[in-house]
Amino acid sequence: MLAAFDRDNRILTLSDISRRSGLPVATVHRIVAKLHGWGALERCPDGGYCIGLRLWETAVLAPHSALVETVRPHLVTLHGQTAAAATVAIRDGRDSVCLAFVSDDPEPASCHGDPGTRIPLHATAVGHVLLAHARGAVRDEVCSAPLRAYTPATVTSPALLRERLADVRREGFAVVHGGLAPGRGGYAVPVRDSGGAVVAAVGVVGPVEVVRPERVAAQVAAAAALIQRDVREEGLRIADVDV
Repeated sequence: MLAAFDRDNRILTLSDISRRSGLPVATVHRIVAKLHGWGALERCPDGGYCIGLRLWETAVLAPHSALVETVRPHLVTLHGQTAAAATVAIRDGRDSVCLAFVSDDPEPASCHGDPGTRIPLHATAVGHVLLAHARGAVRDEVCSAPLRAYTPATVTSPALLRERLADVRREGFAVVHGGLAPGRGGYAVPVRDSGGAVVAAVGVVGPVEVVRPERVAAQVAAAAALIQRDVREEGLRIADVDV
């Protein structure tokens, strides 16, 4: 039922929740009453329901929240150095999930995601980094599923995607131009924990001419190194979540 809410459906009636969750209205009414009583849902003036403050209070206990606090200062610096939006994402199943995004331009945020936004792995540079370093079974699953074409430049060929992922593993970075929005691109590198596993991807997003590798590679690598150092020093453990 909570999954019925998303960025485009922030306030829902009982009927909306029933329709989007596939549960009978009577069941929705009973569970919503319990969630509302606990604070997970709040009642809106128009009679609908929205996500409650109690869920946010619980969510900040997650390890990912500690990671956000750790990486944000480095993203601010990276944004200032490159004039591009700076982002960190993790993998959850077949999607990348944006943990932090620093930009003074609303357009990159709208097309690459505010914190909490999910984007299929095949469409962005951070997604390519995360998918390239995921387990083989995950790569097989993504490549065997239909790949959505956001633009004519989106990689939708499984064979070509596998080639790109092999390049990412060999070269240590990913470049995707126009995969999610025309004229917009990204450059990203992995962040590894103390055991060498890739736990996140850090990168920059912006106009293709701004995020050229020769222009941003050194700055992104430096940010990744600092984030990696802090992740290791603070012992942050980020779960590798699969579908």
